[in-house]
Amino acid sequence: MGNLKSSWSKGTLIAVIVVTFLFAGIFVSNYFNAKAASGESNNHQKNKVTNLPVKQNVSPETIVRNTNGLKLEKEKMQKQQEDALHQKNEQEREISKVPNKRTPVTAAQPTTKDNTSSQPPSKKSNAAPTKPNITQLSESGKKIVYLTFDDGPAPFSNQIIKQLEKYQFKATFFMIDGNLKRYPESVKLMVKSGETVGLHSVSHSQKKFYKSKKTVLNELNQNRNTLMKVSGVNSFIMRTPYGSAPNMTNEYKKAVKENGYIMWDWNIDSKDWYYKDKRYVNSVIDQIKQMKHHNGPLVILLHERKETLAHLPELLDYLKKHGYEGRPIEKTTAPIQF
Repeated sequence: MGNLKSSWSKGTLIAVIVVTFLFAGIFVSNYFNAKAASGESNNHQKNKVTNLPVKQNVSPETIVRNTNGLKLEKEKMQKQQEDALHQKNEQEREISKVPNKRTPVTAAQPTTKDNTSSQPPSKKSNAAPTKPNITQLSESGKKIVYLTFDDGPAPFSNQIIKQLEKYQFKATFFMIDGNLKRYPESVKLMVKSGETVGLHSVSHSQKKFYKSKKTVLNELNQNRNTLMKVSGVNSFIMRTPYGSAPNMTNEYKKAVKENGYIMWDWNIDSKDWYYKDKRYVNSVIDQIKQMKHHNGPLVILLHERKETLAHLPELLDYLKKHGYEGRPIEKTTAPIQF
């Protein structure tokens, strides 16, 4: 009986130990499973919260390549803008050198001329007619042409006037301040002969003249005062250096108009400044033929140059034979402008 009790006690002890280890194993297993599950849940939650695009590892070569691509694209766009601007400026410059393709405003044609024709225009006299003169005929039935001479006066201005009188033509002279002071007698002869005298700046420099609205007005005012001292004519008829396009901004145009000035451009460029020989006459004739359906008078740009004078009779002869009447610009003449 004692032996059985001792044996049972040992067996019971072993069973208890085995059960203890079994429960311990189950507990440990459940603990680690729960730990793993908790870790996975935390990682999932973390990934959910920080679900942002992952920055890829970019090599230095790729960065340089992308940067250069952007730079080239920007340079391409800038070049396109510059090309567009250059093309626009070239078109505007060409307008100042070739016949104006737009239908210009037709001038009102007075029958007489006096020395007060260059006075500031009234609002009425400066208004453009509502309809162009399709036939571009004067009261005498002849076609009208305005010959304009820039950059004078010159020591040979009297010879130009002599040729004009020979063909019974009148012209308009746009003169530079310094030349007015050098050749005052030429100016006086122009006025005496019934030509129109006008203004053409002091500096004849694009950089200086077009610098600001103030410089434009200052040069015109000085030019006008000099002309008045030399000739006694207070002229407001003027032409800007190299024509109004593209440098005369709307602001400048408004300023000169408000100060009484009448700005003139042209619709035929003789290119005498370029050819410097007889070819300028052929250039004018070709342009006149191209403008045979043009509405309104022709305004021809010429310069007081010896080469221009040398071939002026040929031009005047052509115009005379083809029924043109050479008129001086008046204050009531609606200006041709670019």
